[in-house]
Amino acid sequence: MSLSPTIPASHSQSSLSPSNSMSHQDVSIQTLVSHLLVSKRSLSSINTVWRANEIVTSARAALEESVVLSARTGFLRNGISGQVKILKKVRNGVENIYKDGQRDFKNVIRTLDAANARLESTMDVLRSTMVEAAFRPAGEEPRSLLDFVDEQGVETMRDALKESIRETKEAQTDFDTSILSFDDDLRALKTAMTSAPQSASQSQSQSTFSSPIHTHLHTLESHAQEMASLLDSLVRHFDLCVNAIRHTEGGYAAVRKAASSQPPGSDPVSVSGVINTESAPDEPISSDERRQMLDVLEHDASQVEDVVEELREFLAEMEGKHDAILEQVASLTTAYNDITNAYHILEGVGARLTGYIIASQEFRLRWDETKAQIQDQLSELESMRLFYENYFSSYDSLILEVYRRKECEEKVKGIVDRAMEQMGRLYEADMKEREGFRLDVGDFLPVDLYPSVNKPAPVWEFVLRNGDGVGESSVPELERGAIEAAGKREKDRQRNER
Repeated sequence: MSLSPTIPASHSQSSLSPSNSMSHQDVSIQTLVSHLLVSKRSLSSINTVWRANEIVTSARAALEESVVLSARTGFLRNGISGQVKILKKVRNGVENIYKDGQRDFKNVIRTLDAANARLESTMDVLRSTMVEAAFRPAGEEPRSLLDFVDEQGVETMRDALKESIRETKEAQTDFDTSILSFDDDLRALKTAMTSAPQSASQSQSQSTFSSPIHTHLHTLESHAQEMASLLDSLVRHFDLCVNAIRHTEGGYAAVRKAASSQPPGSDPVSVSGVINTESAPDEPISSDERRQMLDVLEHDASQVEDVVEELREFLAEMEGKHDAILEQVASLTTAYNDITNAYHILEGVGARLTGYIIASQEFRLRWDETKAQIQDQLSELESMRLFYENYFSSYDSLILEVYRRKECEEKVKGIVDRAMEQMGRLYEADMKEREGFRLDVGDFLPVDLYPSVNKPAPVWEFVLRNGDGVGESSVPELERGAIEAAGKREKDRQRNER
């Protein structure tokens, strides 16, 4: 609405003569007074305009604050995001160290299990292989090959391996705790980053003039200007009402009477200072000027309430946009506080990061040392297995050697038996020849010529001598099945070695 311009007071006329326009003879002084009081009440809308000005001022400050908050939030978010990427790379590096250690540990465990299975298999063979009774003293309880070796070395080695495995698992547990703590820190940082609205950081990259706050501020400033213009129209309408009263006979008295006798429930109106009775009388105005003034007055008076309502509507809309601006600033503030909290969390993570890296390096060093120990112990375990394998193969060789010796002895016995048979025949022939010689010449030879001439032929014998003197054969008699089994195993070994 735009109220009509005010007719200058210098052209006013104070008399209400019959010569005035017909349409304005009906404009009574009560109507003019009513218009004045309504106009005076409408001027209280200045509070509305003041509030609008406060809103605009607050919105401008909010815009400045939003720009600062957005810039700070965006800067922190970008910086934290960059640091998070670095932390994730560090986390991946730490995890790779852990995975490498786990993979090595599993491989070592598989190797240990395989080596122990081979050793246990070899020991089972020794345990199930009973020593030939021919090798042992008569009446002794049956004993296996394993009974003749000390198993304590194997148990000691296994205990050492178990201790190494326990130390490795303890190191893994410590490293697991460090990794879990690292993960907790990253999750807390991610949660803090997620709680900050993304729009807060995006607003930094947007133009300040395209932000919602700036759009609202532009609307608020436009509304404030409109409200100021409407208030100015109300002021000009009030001036016109005052001018009409001044140019109406009895107007001031009627105004004072009406102001002092307001109906119950209506807002009180003060007219003090509105019309100064001591001032110089106004210059009279012509009937045409008065008619024109009253036409404008009547036209504007019908729009006063609409203007006041329009001011209220403007203010209500401004309050809504102002609330929206404050909510946006509150959101930006929350985002800034959240991102600041994320930054504090990042500081904590940074302080603990060195510990996480040191934990990974300590785990690697401890595992390398333990792995070297396990490799040495594994070599010793394999050496024991090879010793037991050689022990078992040596037992087979012993059986074959005893068999060879027995065959050699049998061959010697055959030779001796044949020699004894030939020597017996030679002995009998010798005795016959000696007896014939005695019969032929015995009567003619003196006995003392050769005292041994009548002695019988010597008897030749073979005597078995062991390494420690005369005795029986020391080579035991083995079962044929044991000899054949040992020979078969020995052939299998030689075939596998090729």
